[in-house]
Amino acid sequence: MIADPEQAEAIIAEGKADMVAMARAFLDNPRWVWHAAERFGVKVDYPPQYARARYDAWPGSKLARGPSKSS
Repeated sequence: MIADPEQAEAIIAEGKADMVAMARAFLDNPRWVWHAAERFGVKVDYPPQYARARYDAWPGSKLARGPSKSS
């Protein structure tokens, strides 16, 4: 039931697992990896066909990402 990037990072950092697999999180949010990278401040290269959907290039991205945790 791992759904949060910080939770996944903590599991690896604490040595509780060597890898975290997250099928349900990806079913719920197919862009989970990109959203997690954004929360950790990591720049991720997008495949060319997805470049126009990057959050910083598409004005509607806030709607597509849903509510933020801070709200």
